[in-house]
Parts: sequence; C-alpha cells; structure tokens
Amino acid sequence: MNNNVEEIKSRLNIVDVVGEYVRLTKSGSHWKGLCPFHHEKSPSFMVNEEKQIFHCFGCTKGGDVFTFVQEIESLEFREVLKILAEKAGVQLEEYKSEESGNKKRIMEALEFATKFYETQLWKGIGKDKVLPYLRGRGLTDESIQSFRLGFAPTGWDNILKFLLERGFSLDEIEKTGLLVKKENGSGTYDRFRDRIMFPIQDIMGAVIGYSARVAPGGDESQAKYINTPETIVYHKSKALYGISLAKSEIKRKNYVLLVEGNMDVIASHQAGLANAVAVSGTALTGEQIVMLKRYTENMAMLFDMDSAGQQAAQKSADLCLQKGVNVKIVTLTDGKDASDVVQKDPQLLLEAVKKSVLAMEYFFNEALKKYDKKTAEGKMHIAKEVLAHAANIESQIEKSHWIKKIAHEVDVEEKVITDMLKNALPNVLPEQPKAPIEFEQSSFQKRSDIVRDSLVGLVLSDAKIWKQTAEKEIDMDWAKDSLVQFVLKNGQAANFSFDGLLAMIDDERAIERLRKLYFNSKYLFTQDAVVEYSQQELQDLVGSYIAQYVRELQKERLHDIIKQIENAEQKGDKETLAKLMSEFTKLSQEMNQ
Repeated sequence: MNNNVEEIKSRLNIVDVVGEYVRLTKSGSHWKGLCPFHHEKSPSFMVNEEKQIFHCFGCTKGGDVFTFVQEIESLEFREVLKILAEKAGVQLEEYKSEESGNKKRIMEALEFATKFYETQLWKGIGKDKVLPYLRGRGLTDESIQSFRLGFAPTGWDNILKFLLERGFSLDEIEKTGLLVKKENGSGTYDRFRDRIMFPIQDIMGAVIGYSARVAPGGDESQAKYINTPETIVYHKSKALYGISLAKSEIKRKNYVLLVEGNMDVIASHQAGLANAVAVSGTALTGEQIVMLKRYTENMAMLFDMDSAGQQAAQKSADLCLQKGVNVKIVTLTDGKDASDVVQKDPQLLLEAVKKSVLAMEYFFNEALKKYDKKTAEGKMHIAKEVLAHAANIESQIEKSHWIKKIAHEVDVEEKVITDMLKNALPNVLPEQPKAPIEFEQSSFQKRSDIVRDSLVGLVLSDAKIWKQTAEKEIDMDWAKDSLVQFVLKNGQAANFSFDGLLAMIDDERAIERLRKLYFNSKYLFTQDAVVEYSQQELQDLVGSYIAQYVRELQKERLHDIIKQIENAEQKGDKETLAKLMSEFTKLSQEMNQ
C-alpha cells in the first residue's frame, strides 16, 4: 500500500485536486484561495505546487492531497485512498484480492439493478401505477430522481434475467441480496416484487442495498417494508439512508436531523432540511454515530410520535449521550412523522425542528408530566426515570448538573440522587474497546510530551534520520514511550516512509495525530515560501530534542522521587528512604553532568 500512496501522489497534482473545491489564483510560488475549512473574506489558504502541500495561515490546517480530501469529505484514510487511486488510475493492491474483486462486481450489479428499477418506474408499468402515488405523497420528480427511487415489477425472475443477460453469474447476483433461495433448495427467485425501491447508498453515493415498500394496492399482509439482508457490501449497522446527499449540508449546518423512515428523509430534504438521514431497518447503532461524528457532534432526533417511535428515540438518545453527542428531541404536533407534516405544510416541520429541546430536558419534562412530584412515590419515579438517561452522559460535569437539577426539582438531598445514580449505572452499555495503538493524546500535555511530539515529527520527516535513530536509539530508556516505540519499531516495515507508516495503521485518530506531527515538523510556512530544514539541520535538531527529552524525563523522575521521599519520611520507613535518597543523589549527579 506504501507504493500505492506514493504512486498516487506522483500522478496527481494537488493544485488540480484542491481546484475542484477551491477557486485558486497564482500568487508568486504559491496558489491562493479562500479556505474551505473556515469562513474568511480575504484568502489565507495556500497550495504549494512544488512541495505538493497546502496550508491555511488562518485555521492552521495543512497537509498533502490525502489530508485535503480526507478533511473536506470527512472520510477515512482508506476511503480517500480508493477515491484518489481511481482519479490517478492506480490499481490498488487490496483490490487484487478475491473478496475485493467480488465487491466490485457486486457494486456493478447493484448499479445495473438500480437503473433497471428506475426505468420501470419512469417508463415501465410503474409510470401509471407508482409515480402518481409518490407524487400524491408530496414527492417532487426532482426528489424521486435525486434519491433514485424505482419500481420492482411483479414476477419471479425479472432482475435475475436482467443481470444474467448483462454478464453477471448466478453466484454474483446471489451475493447482491437481490435473490431468495427457494425453501426446497432448488433455485432462486427475486426478493423484491411489486415494490417501490429506495436504494441505500454508501457515503460516496454507490448503491449497496435497498429498502422496498409494498406498492399501492399491493399485498399489505406481507411486510410493508423489506430490506436487503446483510451482504459483503451492505451492513445495516453501518448504513444510513440519505447520507451521501446529506453529508455536506450536515457539515454546513453543524447538526444532523435523524428521522425514522425513507419518506421522512426525502420530505425533510424537500422542506429545506437537506441534513436529514435515517437509520436503515434497525435501531441507531454506535457505528452509525461514529460515522456521523465525522461531520458533526450535534443531532436533532425526529421519530414517529407513536409509542414505538418514542421508545426508539429514547434508546437512540441514550446511545448518543454515551458517545458524547449533543442530542435534541423534535416533537411534532401536526402529524405522526416528518413526511406527514411536510405534506400539510413544510413550514410546520421547520418550526418543529427550531423548537427542539435537549434530550435530557425532554426526558425531564416527560417525567414531570407523568408523575406528581409532591408525593414520595412521584419523586422516586421522576428521579429514577431521569437518572436512567443521565447515567449515559459521558461528561461528568454535565452529569453533575442533572443530579443537582433532579435533587432541586424533587426537593431531596443530592447524595440521595447520587446513590440512585450508582444503581442506574449497570444498565449503561459497556465501553467500546480502545484502538490497538496506545498513544492517544491527552488534553493536558506535560513539557516532556511536547518535546517528544516535536522529536517524533522530526524523525518522521526524513527517511535517513528515521533509519539512523531507529538503529541507534531504539533500546535507550527515553525510547520506551509508546509513541516513540511505535515509530522506531515500525520504520523498517514502512521502508522509513511516512506514507508507508500511515498505510499500516487502522486507527483514524492515530493517523491524524501523526500527520500533524509530521507536517508541523517538516515544513516552516511563511507568506512567501515553504522552508524545509536541510538534512544536517534536521540531524542537529533531532540530537538537541533527544537531549531535551531526556532532561525533561529526568526532571519528572526527580519530582516523583521527592514526593516519594516525603511520603517515606511521614511513614518513618527508613529502608525505603535510604533507597530513594541514593536514587535522588545518582539522578542529580547525572543531570549536573
């Protein structure tokens, strides 16, 4: 993959790629434009063609062509790799595997199937049967086309025949989820028959599956909606209906509107809320929240007003609270769902979203409506119900706020509520396991951490220095830090290439952190030029930073020994005290030398 990254970079010009998103004008040795990552009136964003990097003097974002696409599209490194490989005409090594080949064929088959269903809707039997129904539900032709709605006609082998005729094998068609195996095991039939087809697309707009609604006048004794089963391209726990059309608007508005159904998404977009998405035939999952957090940490939740919808909203809100998402609840008074409300008057939906309240406020108000806070039983129910949600809150400060508010509202001591909260905690879902690379950056950095980060950035910025440092320093005490260890130990496997190292990592936060260290150390940005250190300057700087880092670690160790000495003196532990004094003297002498 290392060679892939370098080959992609060699074939693409960052000016061309950035130019697709930003209007650039030549200015000396740079290209300049308005930064796409923050609002500005005069250009502080520059692209350097010679070094193939970008930098903004306003918001300090910077990096290479991969960083730019990853930032602007909010994608993961591997997704960007695929996009830029296609743009550069590079065949990725991972695509050569059998599974990757299958995936590509399955995606092609699904694209053909989507076109087939669209044709059936606009030119086939669906033209008279389904189009009037969709228009009657308030959908415009533009929306129907944007969301690529279609129609699966009656019949047992329409899509099977269509795809076989286009060169797909039975095995490939089966893997799309479009077919069902007969119970007796002999043969297959079309899964979707006489149904309105809602294609489910991935983040980049490629069709991965379908949600299919029974056609008007069809057999409603069967399930009203049926979805594609799990396939190698469709995973319902990760899919979000409408995400490819909503992602840029979610970023722009800095919140996502989560609705319950496909029709609700389309209706919301028509009403001017193009930041709406829906879960796809499942409850909201942690994986979907992680995907949405690439774009925003704010969510407004609009679920059906029936009891099932409200229960789903509560579960989803709890999961958001656990994941540190700011979640609001939208309440409808003029209809049961977004689609229903938009049909009456789109303005009603906009007003309802404006009046959304924080989830915890909503849960509090609902509990106060249900129970009498003047009675002992009422107080207990209110506290219990609100705490069941508060227990999910990630922030301790916010959790403390709600404990105080509950105590005040039901007029009991805070300690009583805190004790009740402890009993509510076991109901909270367990934490997700941490990423395998254990060099997460804490919000508070010691002086030694700052020096270490600069040192790691300098080492990464030159292959020769990286190799020399790895060979000479890997067993030194200062190199025991997990971040330093990772960089020095994996240098050889990455061929001492920064791009090669990134290709070995799955943790997106780790990739982002290493990238910042690398670009901040490798380049010095001025308004007129990009300065790079010479190899000798880098060599001297690395030596200087190693010496600084060792000294900072010694200072921290000395400070720790002093605290231990004080503790041993208080306890009268003479044996421990003697050992600590000896260590203190030895370390002080080393530092003086």
